[in-house]
Amino acid sequence: ASNSPLSVPVTLTVAPAQPAVTVSAVVNAGSYQPGIASGAWISIFGTNLSQSTYLWQASDIVNGALPTTLQGVSVTVNGLPAYVDYVSPTQINALAPDDDTLGPVPVQVTSASQTSNTVTVQKSLYAPAFLTFDGTYVAALHADYSLIGAPNLLPGAVTTPAQPGETILLYGVGFGPANPPQPSGQLVATATPLAANAVQVTIGGQVANVAFSGLTGSGLYQFNVTVPNLPNGDAAVVATIGGVPTQSGVLLTVQQ
Repeated sequence: ASNSPLSVPVTLTVAPAQPAVTVSAVVNAGSYQPGIASGAWISIFGTNLSQSTYLWQASDIVNGALPTTLQGVSVTVNGLPAYVDYVSPTQINALAPDDDTLGPVPVQVTSASQTSNTVTVQKSLYAPAFLTFDGTYVAALHADYSLIGAPNLLPGAVTTPAQPGETILLYGVGFGPANPPQPSGQLVATATPLAANAVQVTIGGQVANVAFSGLTGSGLYQFNVTVPNLPNGDAAVVATIGGVPTQSGVLLTVQQ
């Protein structure tokens, strides 16, 4: 060039390396215990899992298809994309994809283009768990959809005990396929009964009649059961499918 050399100021900014995305545990989202199944909600715990906290919105579900990526976060179970509904820096909730594989399977998270370590979890046909209000009392409704529980169980909500002889609604995850089968990645349009294996429910050690058991939402199962004749107090609630019981220590408050 014909012009003389020039000295120009240059500012170089070096961004710090993004912290590693680390998964520490993958558990059943209902019981927070090990063991997952296809179509079951799972919770993933770790660090730097997401750069924001976000719960899926209606706009994230397109033509009934559940999102596999949320705020730049995705999850794979046995190499297949899961359906992500909640992300935060320390926890992700996702619906495990349909997959016939049983036994140990790898789970990984990708966040902001970084892939986490691999955690191996045990995958079974059934991974049943009741949802609870507080980790102890089962998520249950009266037939009029009001909340069941001892008075003042939940701050700001009206809760009343179940009565012997009434039909109540219980909710859980991980109870296996419905009939006809419902794809895990699609919204559930209508309530669908469970497949061949019947669910047995006991309350206070007594067998409760199950009028309906089936899939009523994405990965969400509902059981319409009749409360046996029980004394006042807290009664243990257990559901069993395919020989696999729900988590222990789940209670229902009964008042005659």
